[in-house]
Order: sequence, then structure tokens, then C-alpha cells
Amino acid sequence: METTYKGLKRNGILNALTLIIVFSLLFQVTSCKKYLDEKPSKNLVVPSTVADLQALLNNNSSINNGMTPRLLALVSDDNYVTTTTWLSESSIETTEPLNYIWDKNATDLVGSWEAAYDGPIYYSNIVLDALPNIASNNGNLSTLNAIKGSALFYRAFAFQALAQLYCKPYNTTSKADPGIVLKLTSDINEKIVRATVQQTYDQIINDLNQAVTLLPSKSTFPTQPTVGAVYGLLARVYLSMRDYSNAGKYANLSLQQNSALMDFNSVISIPQFNVETTYFDMVYESILAYPSHGGLVDSNLYRSYDSNDLRKSVFFKAASGGAFAFRGSYYGFRLGLPFDGIATDEMYLTRAECYARAGDVADAMADLNTLLKTRWKTGTFVPFAATNADDAKSQILTERRKELVYRGLRWYDLRRLNLEGANITLTRVINGTTYTLPPNDLRYVMLIPFEVINASGIQQNPR
Repeated sequence: METTYKGLKRNGILNALTLIIVFSLLFQVTSCKKYLDEKPSKNLVVPSTVADLQALLNNNSSINNGMTPRLLALVSDDNYVTTTTWLSESSIETTEPLNYIWDKNATDLVGSWEAAYDGPIYYSNIVLDALPNIASNNGNLSTLNAIKGSALFYRAFAFQALAQLYCKPYNTTSKADPGIVLKLTSDINEKIVRATVQQTYDQIINDLNQAVTLLPSKSTFPTQPTVGAVYGLLARVYLSMRDYSNAGKYANLSLQQNSALMDFNSVISIPQFNVETTYFDMVYESILAYPSHGGLVDSNLYRSYDSNDLRKSVFFKAASGGAFAFRGSYYGFRLGLPFDGIATDEMYLTRAECYARAGDVADAMADLNTLLKTRWKTGTFVPFAATNADDAKSQILTERRKELVYRGLRWYDLRRLNLEGANITLTRVINGTTYTLPPNDLRYVMLIPFEVINASGIQQNPR
């Protein structure tokens, strides 16, 4: 039986034992009770070979095929929906509509909490728990290293996304506050507790520092992490921590592994697995956030693109009523799923911002112009110039907003930039009622699902 990834062929054939393992695990991960009070099945087959472990990590539907929490896309200002669309979804369920307007009591069990804990974190922990029981030799050592490095990367990727939702932004005053649940084993009987914010980020960075020593520089598929992907994720994590020295350092290291950019003059629609993709990942599907279900783009954002800026046509398409919808996902052939993997355009913008914050205006603008000249119509691009470091930073942040739309990253930026006084207030209008999310509001930290609180007794986030 040949496995597939959204119709694209994947490597290898799953043997009967591996199929039993995968199906047994899928049965085990159907609810949050796995980490709370569900007892392990006596019939669960334990992975015992290198092939078993590799098969688990290649099971993309549980690792990186839309397992990033959908709240990262739903609650930012990358999109809006009409009252008609919102009411239509509200007639079916309330989770997304309430989160869309930042209702103070809204939670998201399946599409955010479970997507991360029941997918990449659980599967990665199974692999990491089984590895010590598999004998290594000269013939399989590099494969075992890659398996361990991949599991650590997948777990860290999920942890860092959860940290943006369920704990306060990293700051000198928040280090001792409650962080996320750091599930580090596959033991479903283990009592779960919340780490601190500092412990959360320490674990993410520790996982990635281990992974970078184990992973290869290149992989067969972009869904498999590499050294460049680890460096890119470290850059993202440190940027969210506002550690701009380390963010710039790791963005630079990632770009040393892959610095390719697409020339938008030869792009009609963004191809999947394009040259900018260092690591491929998607966000869990959301009805209200995605263009295929009625998600629209703010008209002011659309108008901010220069007429010669090809992103205006590559990223957007006309929708009804004179509105515009996003179509530029690095997912490629399907419009509805945002890409949140590691790509070179993000790394150029991160390194540029860090250069500007360090006062290096020349290198900051050089990185910005390297990116933007691939986005402008041939013969029309005039290099951007900055009068000082603050001007450079302002221009770079403006272009970051325009380049990284629908990447699941806007929420990261809102949290960190508002801590620095950006004073960005988000607004929704539904059925004549205006809903707002002021800077640094308590709702920038999501409520842990009530089912999890009731079953585990862990501390809830304040409201």
C-alpha cells in the first residue's frame, strides 16, 4: 500500500506491522483524554524497528499536514468575513464564530489544542520513547539521528505555536507566569502540569539545539526537516521572544542553507514546494479564516501594494462586492490552507529587521531590496532607502506585513510589537456591532479548553 501526501507520492511502503501501529495510534488520539485519564490499550503495538519509527514520522496527516493550531489564523487581522458568512457558520457551531470576535469565553479544543497535542507532539514522543530500545550500528546511525532530530523538531514546532496562544508573550515580567503543558513522553497516564513561560521557551530551544546536530542539510521532501529548517525555526522563536540578536543570527544561518527566492515575474500562482520553501507545514483548516470559505482581505492592506508590486496579483484575487481574497498560499494548488512553514522570504525579513534594530542600516536595506526586487515588475523596481535605523525598521515591518500575510505569523507579530508600543487595535464588525481587541489585552492569551481544565485541574488563563 503506497502512502500519499495530498495526491503526491511519498517514499516507502508501509508494511502490515506499521499499518497496525498507525491505526492503533490514530484510535488512541481521538480525544484530549489521552493526556488526562485514558488507559493504554494492552493491544497497542509498540514500534520496534527503524522502519516503524520512520513510518510514524512520514504519517503527515498527524505531523504537519494541517496540525498547526487554527487559532493562529482565525484571530489575527489577516482576514475578515461578512456578517452573512459569520451568521452562516454560527448556525452550525459556535467555536469559530466566538473566537473570531475574541469572545472572552471562547476556546478551541479540536482545531488548536488537540491538533497539536494529539498530532505532532504525541507522535514525536512515541518515536523519542522508542529510540533508546533500538540498537544502533554503523549502518543505521545516520538514519536514527535523522529520526530523532525530526521528532525533536516536530515537537518544538508544535510547542512554539502553542506558546503563541496559551501563554503570555515572552517578556522580563512574564518568565515565571504559566506557560504551556510540556508533554515530553507518550505516557498517557502522566499527570499534566503547566510549565512556566521561561521553561516553555527553554524546552523549545533545547529541542531545536539537539535537532540541529542530528539532521541532514538536505531532505528528500520539504515536509522532512533539515538543518536550515531548524535554524529558521530558531529565528522565529527568538523573534517572538524579542531576542533580536539571536533571531538575526539564526535567520542568517538558515539563509546560508537556502537563500533562493522566486521571481514573481515568472509566477502566475505560487507553486507548492517552491524554491523558497525550507520546511513545509500547514495550519489546521478554519472555516472563517480561509478564502475558500469566505475569508476576505482588508481593503486597506490590499491598497497598500504599489501598482508595480506583483504581490498584488499573485497574492490576491477579486471576490464579490469589490472585495479581495487571498490566493497566494505556499501550499500551492489549494487556496484554502495557509502555509506556516519556514521560507526564505521570512528569513530575509527577519534578518533585515534584526540588522535595523542593531543599527546596521546598509545590510538591513540590502536584505529588504534583495527580496523586493523579486516581487516588482521587471524594470520598475527602485531600491528602497532609509534615512536611519528607525526608518529602516519601519519600512521592513511594513513589508513584513505585506509579504507574510496568511502565514499564521501575524499573531506572533501583534503580540511582540504591541509590547513595544505599536498600539495596534484589531476590529471586527458583525451585524452592526463592533468588536475590538486592544493592544496587550488578556485575550491575547487564549483560554485552555474547558474540557482539559475540568479533567486535569491545570490553571486556566485569566479573563
